[in-house]
Amino acid sequence: MLMSRLKQATLDRHREVEALMPVLHPSLSRVAYARLLGQLQAVVGPLEARLLTLPFPPAFELHLRLKAPLLARDLAHLPSVPPATPAMPQLPGVPEGLGALYVLEGATLGGQVIARHLQQNLNIQSQSGSAYFHAYGAATGPMWLALTEAMNRSVAPKDEEYVIAGAQHTFELFHQVLSGMTA
Repeated sequence: MLMSRLKQATLDRHREVEALMPVLHPSLSRVAYARLLGQLQAVVGPLEARLLTLPFPPAFELHLRLKAPLLARDLAHLPSVPPATPAMPQLPGVPEGLGALYVLEGATLGGQVIARHLQQNLNIQSQSGSAYFHAYGAATGPMWLALTEAMNRSVAPKDEEYVIAGAQHTFELFHQVLSGMTA
């Protein structure tokens, strides 16, 4: 199955990016959290803008999966930080875009743990700065299952390598932007 191949092919890069995320660090401050969200926005915003230009099949419900507006809303509740330099995604087609979507949606799964941590350590709620990490709330599992089903039904075997390449490229964008982030 494609989703298993994607997970295996990107596992090392996923771990590297995850290690760069200071969000679970006990000494994370509100300012450092705002900087992190700004860095995430520098990747998520351009990625989603590119994805919206691609002719995604309706089964992927892209319009329901956009997170850049959540990041903007969160940043409005936090200390002002200088904007990060936007990433420049290279996603030539739908298969590569699906790889990017896989990474973005995978981050949503981990966001549930992060949201609880932010509430406990910084008293940040979904309506006051952690909407991005709450994203779908109780619908997170069903949204992931819908993505998995759409991927497995819609991606032709000949396109699987392009999907994997898009996911790897997306992890690289996150790695570049998050390198150097500290709590």
